[in-house]
Amino acid sequence: MTEKATIALVSLGCPKNLVDSEVMLGLLEQAGYSIVEDTEQAQVVIVNTCAFIQPAEAEAIEALLDMAELKQTGQLQALICAGCRPQRYIDSIQDELPEVDVFLTPGAVEQIVSAVELALSGKREVIQAPLTYIYNAETPRWRSAPDWSAYLKIAEGCSNRCTFCTVPALRGPYRSRPMDDIGQEFSSLVKEGVREVCLIAQDTTNYGADLEPPSSLAQLIDNLADYDYDGGLRMMYMYPSRVSERLIEAIARAEAVVPYFDIPFQHVSASVLRRMGRAGSAQTYLALMGQIRQIIPDAAFRTTFIVGFPGETEEDFNLLLDFVQQAKFDRLAVFRYWPEDGTPAAEMPDQVPVEVANQRQEELYRVQEDMSLANNEQFIGRRLRVLVESKSEDGEAWVGRSYRDAPEIDGEVIISAKDNNIHEIELGTFVWTTVDKAEVHDLHSVV
Repeated sequence: MTEKATIALVSLGCPKNLVDSEVMLGLLEQAGYSIVEDTEQAQVVIVNTCAFIQPAEAEAIEALLDMAELKQTGQLQALICAGCRPQRYIDSIQDELPEVDVFLTPGAVEQIVSAVELALSGKREVIQAPLTYIYNAETPRWRSAPDWSAYLKIAEGCSNRCTFCTVPALRGPYRSRPMDDIGQEFSSLVKEGVREVCLIAQDTTNYGADLEPPSSLAQLIDNLADYDYDGGLRMMYMYPSRVSERLIEAIARAEAVVPYFDIPFQHVSASVLRRMGRAGSAQTYLALMGQIRQIIPDAAFRTTFIVGFPGETEEDFNLLLDFVQQAKFDRLAVFRYWPEDGTPAAEMPDQVPVEVANQRQEELYRVQEDMSLANNEQFIGRRLRVLVESKSEDGEAWVGRSYRDAPEIDGEVIISAKDNNIHEIELGTFVWTTVDKAEVHDLHSVV
């Protein structure tokens, strides 16, 4: 029997893309291929690309060209480009990237084994399929995250029509997984020892609206709360107008669900939001956060904003600055607006100069740093449950995350022992610590 090729995968972009990467690797492992983490040891490399905004596209091109060099210097025989970039540039992608053997669109994820076989046979192909695919609990996954942490995709695609966003065109309409199927995967992850499960979708709060009969994220939470699980269940990517009182109360009731509200507001000026194709205002958003804090006093908030959107005035931006100071977010990300081809916003008048958008981004981050430090200082003297994930470089402390910290994007909790006598802690376990120092992004604590 001929030994099959070794395969490595470079996953770019969001956690939703990472799940697709893990599914592709799972299908390949099931087909007998060997998975390696070092691209220099691989005979086939897959780059799962993001094409959401221009910096992500540039990162994808750089990664593909870097991998293409291994064809000349290493043992690489075939290069595959998967994900959103082939979908976005389906008509020109082969001419644009002659270094790549096979291109695979998001709808064709389950055809990855065929893609590898074609690439190894020396053929150049574009494999495209309708944007209807979504994996299920029976689909194999080769999990790349630490053993104790996993993303669980509850839906694919998006049916919102934000004027700046390319996701509906790249990933198709919103489609939810059946609740029982999600429960089956969640149960499997728990049995495997996963201590934190992050539920993800382009908009988790729209979960179930397309099912028959319709369901909701609140019902899904109630269902998952019935499982025997003492780890952490984290919700991400909540659309603000769909965060209902019923959902807030479901989160408050479920012991395993961490009180972490990742709500991308994008802006707070009503006029900017209308041009974005979104509802809401500074007043309605503050009211929503107030309602959440009334029901869950310890709720942590993360959001994202876009500055420099077409037509954004100085008055609009000042309104955003004032809002951030009132809202007191735990975590905040700011993106400069990028005019993406094919989106309505790219054709709008009154495009904001890049230098102005960059200045606004820097100023908003400066304001948020003060808010972040003030929030973190409120935790000094408090006890926090921390998921331990690594040891510090000097070996004198442990590093982990509290309920306020999503994987890779938020802060950390650095854990020391009293009298500098650090004891062994098993990675992937929870410990209770007492916070004794606060920084802008991180907390320090002792056990």
